[in-house]
Amino acid sequence: MSAQARPISPTRFAIAIKDLEISNLYNKVSELRNQLAHLDYSNQEMQAFAEGTAPGLTEPDKDCIAAIEENEVVIKRIMERLALLKAEIEGRGNAWLDGRLEEERLANGHLTEEERRAVRDEPILVEEEGDRDGMEDRSEAWRDGTFTTGRIVNGEVVTD
Repeated sequence: MSAQARPISPTRFAIAIKDLEISNLYNKVSELRNQLAHLDYSNQEMQAFAEGTAPGLTEPDKDCIAAIEENEVVIKRIMERLALLKAEIEGRGNAWLDGRLEEERLANGHLTEEERRAVRDEPILVEEEGDRDGMEDRSEAWRDGTFTTGRIVNGEVVTD
């Protein structure tokens, strides 16, 4: 984040979400939860480097320590925003779904066919063995390339 850019304050965030439609509030919840997942994953990946226990390290990596600390500040801010969204959603008489937005997504037509079947307890058709390289138990983001894995080798990011 640049020195001039500052995150919106909780008060301004609460004011900003007052005019949003309920579907947009649920979308914002999903977006923030996705950000949390990425930050948590990032922190987990950096933990061994921050502790100095990663292969090839003799001492903790100060950059990873600082990055984890920055991520924790952002995580706290996201949690505050989720609490504000919860208050707004419940204040309108709607249900807070505690991480399970399937019903809302189904109502708005945003579920994939696989998700629709899961919500309705219909069987999920799995392609023949080997067709998807063991990816059938992963989320769509892993299958479509949104998420990838990699590692740092000699200071370079190498994707798998």
